[in-house]
Amino acid sequence: MPHILLIDDDELVRFALSMALKMAGFEVTEAEHGADIAVSRALKQLDNPVQLIISDIVMPEKEGIELLMELRQQHPNIPVINISGGGRVSGQDYLRTAERLGAVATFSKPLNEEVLIDKIRQILSLN
Repeated sequence: MPHILLIDDDELVRFALSMALKMAGFEVTEAEHGADIAVSRALKQLDNPVQLIISDIVMPEKEGIELLMELRQQHPNIPVINISGGGRVSGQDYLRTAERLGAVATFSKPLNEEVLIDKIRQILSLN
């Protein structure tokens, strides 16, 4: 079962997306923000390592762009999908920045969960 690390500070988004991913057959570890201890724990897990990360961009503690840059340096083989509903600037601006920094895909909120899951399967070559 592919393991996905889901990072989003919005509890409702995290819950809904986690449920959709689990129903699609993925194991999901949830984290509230980029500095959440669950992130480092999940990335150190050896028995079922994280195979893909989905991260919001606008979050407290550590935002998604900072986290993406760290992940590209420390875990370059784990694909990252960034999601955003916007913030001080348009969500599209954040998503374009994430793409330039190495996100394999980006999605605007509200998410189309079916399209996201299809993209995850494509990235992990599960089709």
